[in-house]
Amino acid sequence: MVFEKKRYLLLKIETDGAALRQEEFKHCVYEAIFTLLGEAGAARANVQAKLFDERKQEGIIRCSLVGLERVIAALACKTSFKGKKVAVRLQKISGIIAKL
Repeated sequence: MVFEKKRYLLLKIETDGAALRQEEFKHCVYEAIFTLLGEAGAARANVQAKLFDERKQEGIIRCSLVGLERVIAALACKTSFKGKKVAVRLQKISGIIAKL
């Protein structure tokens, strides 16, 4: 079995309307990934939403090191979600979740 290196990304969500809930955060991230990368690209990137703080509107996702650049590009391209304007801002990248 081959060990796959992973990276954790701290994201800040900015919306023009109401704040997102945890489930909406997951759907927003996955929608961004599938829209730009497709199913095969999303599988290679191995993205998983880990945590989301509804008060701060910050979340943590995990992805493979191989797909990191593509994931960042997909999140940067996300401009709307469920009729609301959305901006996904990358705050920090780390190899371990504790450093975020």
